[in-house]
Amino acid sequence: MALPHIQNSEAGRNKYDPAHKAIFEMYFTIPERLRQKFAQDEALITEHVLTVGGLDGFYKGPEADAQKFMGTSRSYIKPTMGGETFVEFTVKFSLNLRNGTDNYIYRLFRAWKNLNYNMATGERVLKPDYCADWFHLKVANRVGDVWHDLLMHDVMLVGSVVLSSDYDYTADDALELEVKFRTDWWDEKNAGDEDEA
Repeated sequence: MALPHIQNSEAGRNKYDPAHKAIFEMYFTIPERLRQKFAQDEALITEHVLTVGGLDGFYKGPEADAQKFMGTSRSYIKPTMGGETFVEFTVKFSLNLRNGTDNYIYRLFRAWKNLNYNMATGERVLKPDYCADWFHLKVANRVGDVWHDLLMHDVMLVGSVVLSSDYDYTADDALELEVKFRTDWWDEKNAGDEDEA
């Protein structure tokens, strides 16, 4: 057994940098139907991202099962996922007021939610009108070299657009917005994957 010393750690001896969870960027498109009204805000969404959660859904695999043979078990992996193959993930956004009153990020996502179902009018639109073409998540090292690249296609906003706190006279923290999205398909690249081909 190796002694607990830096000389016995390949990562330590070779100065391998850790992978950090705070070095990422997420880029967005919005549904074409919203572009005319929110074109100036589409590029600004990226700078308001605080957290991206639920990414474990991209790495689901089929469950195991077993057969019995004379009181013993033979394990195997099921041939199908047996569950959902889509991924739902959540993005939390900071909110700022342009010109003192325009809560532009909140308005954009409320308008997107209203494409799904507008509670004030009952209006609904078809899938090509409520899907964004893509979201793009890039995770990098400390100097900006991307080591994980996740391109999500046909992204839908699902559920509610939720402000993160109640209005409260005793609170001094800024409001945040939490939005849930769903995608059915994606492309993923990790640095080093090409070496395995």
